[in-house]
Amino acid sequence: MARRRGVVYLLFALACAWAITASAQEAIRFGAPTRASAAPPPGQLLSLSTVKPPQELAQGAEIIVISGYEPSTSAVNVSIHRPGSKVLLVLTSYEKINWVVSASKNTEITGIVVSGYYPSTVSTTLKTSGFMAKLPYAYETDNHNFKNLLSQLNGWFATDRLSAFRGSYSLPSTISISTLDSPRPELTLQGPLPKATSSTFTFDLLASDYSKVRWGLAGPVGPSEKGLLGDGRIAVSDNGKTIYKLGNRTLDVMDSATGQSTAAELPPNFPAFSWAMDLAYDSKQSVVSVVTLGGEGFLYRFDTRQQRWIDFRSLNNVDIHSLTYDRKENRYVAWTDQGDLIFISANGAALFSKKIIARLEGFGRLYDRGNGSPPRMTIAAEGNDVALVHISGNVVNKIWHYNVKTDAAVLTYARK
Repeated sequence: MARRRGVVYLLFALACAWAITASAQEAIRFGAPTRASAAPPPGQLLSLSTVKPPQELAQGAEIIVISGYEPSTSAVNVSIHRPGSKVLLVLTSYEKINWVVSASKNTEITGIVVSGYYPSTVSTTLKTSGFMAKLPYAYETDNHNFKNLLSQLNGWFATDRLSAFRGSYSLPSTISISTLDSPRPELTLQGPLPKATSSTFTFDLLASDYSKVRWGLAGPVGPSEKGLLGDGRIAVSDNGKTIYKLGNRTLDVMDSATGQSTAAELPPNFPAFSWAMDLAYDSKQSVVSVVTLGGEGFLYRFDTRQQRWIDFRSLNNVDIHSLTYDRKENRYVAWTDQGDLIFISANGAALFSKKIIARLEGFGRLYDRGNGSPPRMTIAAEGNDVALVHISGNVVNKIWHYNVKTDAAVLTYARK
């Protein structure tokens, strides 16, 4: 009897231990299995040539581009319904995609150009030619990658615009196209077109020989053959006799007539220059202000008459990439790495800021917004008028006009 009771106690103890262990465990659940799809029959897998696609593919054809970073599922089904039309289909991505392409009756697909960082495949029963190419993916039109994509297509097919564009970071499993996009500048290589402005604001840009070249919002005022400086770091006195240049860790003061240069040594209690970005000449007070990125960033002021440093102050991690002086308002205007305009008093105190990057039409085409910072802009300011100038290859690429009072921005110049 005692033995039987012991067995019962043992079973009870094991049951309790199991119950305690089970209660301590959390239920987990895996997803449902997805079975491997059957490989497409050999006759449906389009052979992709690595030679350059011939220009004839685009002659008399509509050019349709579908592009994205990745597929939302393993395959993207593309159906084109353009009866009576010729269509050149361009498919680009970063991740591998199994493109499944079909077309309605009497829609002629002249060719399919495929690109991906990881090689993709095309399954189709259409009688057409296929090409594996190197093209960027672009899921938005206001991006440097989209401009590069159009530029490459222009080089191959002598076309500067798309008939239709479908872009998405994750491409849906089914994309059907039966109508073309309405013609708009965003789908062209040129991009958004400049608009006329009633402002007569003019300003100076520095040439590579440190001379000043006069510009307006719509273009140069007079001859403009000289190459321009687009990376800042140089300021010129009003009379042109003195040039202030940022070295690696110094402010150099150069006599323009003799070319002789001296370094303006920092006081012992000043932080050394680290990532010095730009400087501006205050023509009212004859002061040069320097902005740096190192540490939390600093703004330094140098008295050019007394040839001595006045003061410095922290920028509190506001990363300023370019700086200019506005004589009319006696203040500085700066461009930050976030695409903001910062307004700063003559003595270096922060006044206010304006977030304007989203209002600069076509600005996104200057860089890859998903993987890079906004490019540096050259700033010119006079009261409520601010010109934001993008200089590339020593020439002006684009100009935007921003009005502080109305808080409006407009593209006024674009180099063709």
